[in-house]
Amino acid sequence: MTIVNDPELRARANEAAVSAMLASQPVLVDVLPALDALPGMTPRTILTSGAPLPWAAYDGGQRRAIIGAALYEGLARTPEGADALLHAGEIVVAACHDHGCVGSVTGATSASMPVLVLEDLRSGRRGHCLVYEGSDRERLTYGVWNDKVHRQLIWIREVLAPRLASALRAAGGIPVSPIIRRALGMGDDLHSRNTAATAVLFGQLVEPMVDANGFDKHTREALEFIRDNDLFFLHLGMAAAKCVADAGAGSPGSSIVTAMAISEKEFSIRVAGTGSRWFRAPIPTLHAKLFDGITPDEIAFMGGESLITETVGLGGLSAAAAPSLQDYSGGTAARMVETTQTMYSITHTEHPLWKIPYLGFRGVPFGIDAGLVASSGVTPRIHMGASRREGGHAGAGLLIAPLAPFVEAIDALDPEGAPSRAASLH
Repeated sequence: MTIVNDPELRARANEAAVSAMLASQPVLVDVLPALDALPGMTPRTILTSGAPLPWAAYDGGQRRAIIGAALYEGLARTPEGADALLHAGEIVVAACHDHGCVGSVTGATSASMPVLVLEDLRSGRRGHCLVYEGSDRERLTYGVWNDKVHRQLIWIREVLAPRLASALRAAGGIPVSPIIRRALGMGDDLHSRNTAATAVLFGQLVEPMVDANGFDKHTREALEFIRDNDLFFLHLGMAAAKCVADAGAGSPGSSIVTAMAISEKEFSIRVAGTGSRWFRAPIPTLHAKLFDGITPDEIAFMGGESLITETVGLGGLSAAAAPSLQDYSGGTAARMVETTQTMYSITHTEHPLWKIPYLGFRGVPFGIDAGLVASSGVTPRIHMGASRREGGHAGAGLLIAPLAPFVEAIDALDPEGAPSRAASLH
């Protein structure tokens, strides 16, 4: 870590980090088992969302998902047996981000689960995320483990993933940034809404999928699954965002945010100048619109790293691009426009290719600067899903990030200014 308290040096460091991020060119190149794709992955490792916690700290849906992943891999026969092995350290729980991966909600990722492989053509750096599990409200992503979830995970591993992989190899990969650009112009925010992006991706996959696999029953099933699940692109976009954000990581002295993540306990961020260090705070309230029949007292956090999309200017930062989400984000389209306009005040620049039609094709706010957040008190606005305490998808809403982790990150970069910033929090 490099301490930088000179504004000009900080500005140059931030420009270097953001320039590297903007130069990233993520391409979807393959689908592989996590064991084969992720650095440091082992047969007895289970990854999960958020800054790392000891196993004993997990006690809700994230815990159930991790145990479910252990059962899925055959590492234990019962939940009690899995729990004992996890307590003993014979099954290791680790953070997705520390293995070149991001996880949706619980983020539970185990060795044989297939992950999307995104490669940055410029640097060779890779980002990964599980293949989307489907739109059923009960899924491992949302803290549910049962026979139905198990069967769906096996279908993804045995049917969908191999056909996707062969199609991508036949196509020579699919560049992701152009899809994001088109989808923003078609009403997506690329976090809570991926309808357009999934449709564009589907159009690019049909021919190579059929050419590589033939048009048999399973190929039809795979194509229908992608076509019918509007959020399929989300996990691809998350892996691409991981590539982009990691391009700025390690830039000495930079206060640009390179990750935002949630466990069931904490909201956490990383900034470019402090490498892999996490800055943590309690999770604030999610203002969510819930599905019919679900009440606020049924809701609980289970983790989530889809916030990586906001880290690169999408999701809540691009709210103005997706007026159809108004019921879930701010209540009106006008409030969503206000949200995006406010986000320009805490970002380093605008993306030169990802643009918002309603704002006169202005580039999305890009490069969250923890220094601007700490000095203004304005924090990132995040679109995210809501989960039921007992497991399952419950709705979606708007999360306003807490201020404390951004102030703590700047204190780490500039200890001399820490006392005055600490006072501003009280």
